[in-house]
Amino acid sequence: MIISIGCDIVEHTVSRKLDWENNRAIQSRIFSNRELDLCPAKGTLQFLSGRFAAKEAILKCLFTGMEDGIALTDIEILKEDAGRPNIILSGTPLHLSISLGIKNWHVSISHSSSFSQAFVIAEG
Repeated sequence: MIISIGCDIVEHTVSRKLDWENNRAIQSRIFSNRELDLCPAKGTLQFLSGRFAAKEAILKCLFTGMEDGIALTDIEILKEDAGRPNIILSGTPLHLSISLGIKNWHVSISHSSSFSQAFVIAEG
């Protein structure tokens, strides 16, 4: 049963202006070390923008936003062996997910030259 869905889109001009590609302090507030380890040398901006869009979409599925007590690093978008994105939650997002009865997560991330977007389904 679908509990919720979420989607988000990120403009690459905004990510570029915030210097997500180079600013390690910003990266460490948004992305876990495991996510940053997956980041390709080429296409960094799209990769990070897509991961951020997925995190926002997940928060929408959890019926919340970026609030106090929710660390974006507690939402990880990693990869399965075949390359499929995989959602790993900890901390407050995990507790919210459990309280909503979410058992499975599905995520799709897409990119164009100007935007990255993510679509997430939370299933119970």
